[in-house]
Order: sequence, then structure tokens, then C-alpha cells
Amino acid sequence: MLNRLFTTSLLTLTILPGLTSAEEAHVHGEAVLEMVIDEAGALITFEAPAIDIVGFEYLPTTDAEQNAIDDRLALLAEIETIVTLPANAGCIVDHGHVDFEAEEHDGEVEHAAFHAEFEVECSNSGDLTWIETAIFDHFPGLEEMEVEVVSPAGQKGGSLEPDRTTLEL
Repeated sequence: MLNRLFTTSLLTLTILPGLTSAEEAHVHGEAVLEMVIDEAGALITFEAPAIDIVGFEYLPTTDAEQNAIDDRLALLAEIETIVTLPANAGCIVDHGHVDFEAEEHDGEVEHAAFHAEFEVECSNSGDLTWIETAIFDHFPGLEEMEVEVVSPAGQKGGSLEPDRTTLEL
């Protein structure tokens, strides 16, 4: 497992840095899914603007707003909300983490986003040949999810939309 984490981290740091420009752009209506696959499983990260997930993009000021954030965090903590992997790959979530983050500049929130990260162990990662998402069913404010995948077979990118929810890897 330690070797897998090292390899995954190394791949993430060396191959995916170009994706940060897409994340920094913070485009409303667009989520980003990044996936690094190795022989033991995958590291999956997700980011979406808060406006598309919870309906506002600032720190909560009421209990109702905080409850809305907490509800969305609980939903995003379920990997199936974001991505479904082929059953024959035999994947289970080893570790997952979700958070709500607001960027403040000069005391004001300029951007807020939801983030999720999952470490997934797979008994047959070679069968990770496609992904599917249900994210648009849960968050109709999202119009598109940009996907970047790095695997032993190479690099693949694509875009998922409400009418196109499966990507062949």
C-alpha cells in the first residue's frame, strides 16, 4: 500500500500539474475529476464550485446554510455520488475525505468549493476501463465534469455532461 501511495503521489505531482489552471479558473457549472490508476487501485479527486453544489459561494451565515453544507458533504462522502467504477474491478474505498473550502482575499470570500478525495483499492485494476457518474442527478447546477485520468496505459481526458455520463478509459 505504501508503494502504491508513493507511486500515485509521484504520478499526481509529475503528470497532473497542468490541471491546476483549470481548477484555478473556478468555472461555475463545471466540476473537475482527476484519477490516477495503478496496479493496486486508484486515487480519485473531485472539485466543484460551491454555487453549483449548495447554491451559494460564501461562508455560511445561518444554521440553514451550515446544514446545507453538511448535507452536501455527507452526500459527496459517498463515492457513488461522484463516480461509479466497474464492478468487475473489485474496488473498495480504503480512505475518503470531503471538505468545503472558501478562499478569502482582503477579508472577503471570493471563491468557495467542495472537494473530495478517495483512495480506492481494486482487486483487478486492469478492469478499470470506464467510469460513470450520477453527479448531475444530485446537483443540477453542474453542467459539465472535466475528467483527467492517468493509468499505466497512458493519459486520457474527457468531458461528462447530463446526457453523457459514461467515459471509456
